[in-house]
Amino acid sequence: MKQLNLLLLFATILLAPLTLWAAGGGQAAHSPADLTRTAYGYLGIIIFVLAYSLVPLENNIHLRKSKPVLFAAGVIWVLLAIAYVKMGDTHTAHEAIRHSLLEYAELFLFLLAAMTYINAMEERNVFQTLRAFLVSRGFTLRQVFWITGVLAFFISPIADNLTTALLMGAVVMAVGGDNKAFVALACINVVVAANAGGAFSPFGDITTLMVWQKGKVTFTQFYAIFIPSVVNWLVPAIIMSLVIPKSAPKVLDEAVTLKYGATVIIGLFLITIATAVCFHNFLHLPPAAGMMLGLGFLGMYSYHIKLHEGRSTRYDGILGTRGRESVNPLLTIFKSSKRLGRIIDNFDEAIFAVDLEGRITHWNKGCERLTGRNAQEMIGTTNQWQPFHRKQRPVLADLVLQKLPTKTVARQYEGHFRRNPYIEDGLDVTSFFQEMGGKPRWLNLSAAPLMDASGKVIGAVEVVEDFTEVKQQAQHFDIMRKIARAEWDTLMFFYGVILCVGGLAQFGYLNALSVFAYHDMGATFANVMVGFLSAIVDNIPVMFAVLTMDPTMSLGQWLLVTLTAGVGGSMLSIGSAAGVALMGTARGTYTFGAHLKWAPVIALGYGASILCHLLLNAGLM
Repeated sequence: MKQLNLLLLFATILLAPLTLWAAGGGQAAHSPADLTRTAYGYLGIIIFVLAYSLVPLENNIHLRKSKPVLFAAGVIWVLLAIAYVKMGDTHTAHEAIRHSLLEYAELFLFLLAAMTYINAMEERNVFQTLRAFLVSRGFTLRQVFWITGVLAFFISPIADNLTTALLMGAVVMAVGGDNKAFVALACINVVVAANAGGAFSPFGDITTLMVWQKGKVTFTQFYAIFIPSVVNWLVPAIIMSLVIPKSAPKVLDEAVTLKYGATVIIGLFLITIATAVCFHNFLHLPPAAGMMLGLGFLGMYSYHIKLHEGRSTRYDGILGTRGRESVNPLLTIFKSSKRLGRIIDNFDEAIFAVDLEGRITHWNKGCERLTGRNAQEMIGTTNQWQPFHRKQRPVLADLVLQKLPTKTVARQYEGHFRRNPYIEDGLDVTSFFQEMGGKPRWLNLSAAPLMDASGKVIGAVEVVEDFTEVKQQAQHFDIMRKIARAEWDTLMFFYGVILCVGGLAQFGYLNALSVFAYHDMGATFANVMVGFLSAIVDNIPVMFAVLTMDPTMSLGQWLLVTLTAGVGGSMLSIGSAAGVALMGTARGTYTFGAHLKWAPVIALGYGASILCHLLLNAGLM
């Protein structure tokens, strides 16, 4: 019987992580009937084990992990409903699945807001800027090993361990280059550090988030395992660093700048975290509600970014000038047409000039490239409208000469129009042109009068700037687009796991397992084993199973299982999302075998962190 219980515990742990995140697991809404010895219950266990066994094979069989667990979740609840209907109960299964769906909804909304912020910061070059800074400093390999480890440990409590591992892994691979031995060791260090750093923060890992949402540990109580988490990383890091050479790799010249609003978004993310904490601690509302309020902060600010980036490309003034002091000589008095021609030809921008009769006098190379019309066919004609419009109508330079009222000029362009504030009688327009040089484009147009030495207007000049690419980039910053980039496969996987575990709990399996694991084996032994299981199965299902079983434990024991579930996955490369992700990006260098060689050293850190917790937090046990 003990062997069967162990098998069921292992199977449940496979599913547990996802459910845990949801707010304390998939505990049934009502006390479950004992259906553990029914054919429906056995079939549910078999389906779950078969479905979850496909999850680790995702990269080999190219089947997304969400698909088998979604299928299993549906079938398990069908079996459960049939079992209750056979008993004449049509109510319990309905209430139980509503409870599981509510748990998933909280998890889903929390993760969706966090993922959207991470995507927004990535789009604003936050992570790329940090990476560029590190790879261009000229650090030695050993310094890079320690810097990436320290940053991984302290970034993961905020940005989560997966994002942190990918960021620091990119730095390691950029600096290490062809030095595979260094890259492998540094990646192991990053994985261990990211998992350890995420263990003492509700935002560092899904497992810690689940424990916090369940109310087992408050936000500030997580810091009791800060030192054990440090020990968990430092012990293997110190040993591994001894084989890292002190040689300096080639300095890489990489420069990346933050986009507009990047620092504000970082600040809003920190405010959002604080909002979620306040919702939970002071208002007694779900943290997910606080995260969604924070998503509202980002939504409002993203609108400001769109307006700013759209406007910053408009109305640059003639030849990009913005002040009277920088007006190009093109707009000042000139004495000959040759001089005007030399000035126009010296600019890469598309520029043309017309005389008082509207005939083209100058058409530079930039105009030829943009419009596809060469100077020979354009100069001397009044066909300047042809590249811009389908029907003949005045272009901006023509309107400058006509000195029409502002309202009349504005009606000529559906885009944005203004009088140039720096150039007398100058006009600026930003508009979309359906056909320009063979494709649709967004253009900035600036036109101003040309004068002779006496100040008499003898023509007009127009500058055409193509900013289609910039416009598209500005439009791309859309909060809905960031939400769409969330990792939907992961979110659907969480749904499957939460519903699977919730269904198995309703069958009664988790109650039986809770008695076996935490009563017969003892809480400390069971919680230590959770860490080893998480290295094999992944910590999310394991923690969710524990939360679903909801054993009666002290705060110290809940902190212990939080620690072990968070850092236990570091012992194998497949034990955490951070390790699996880095195996994909550093394929062939950071491998399962390379990580396995250092598993005893990592296990030493695992044991040292547990002993540290038992000594430092003995009063909480």
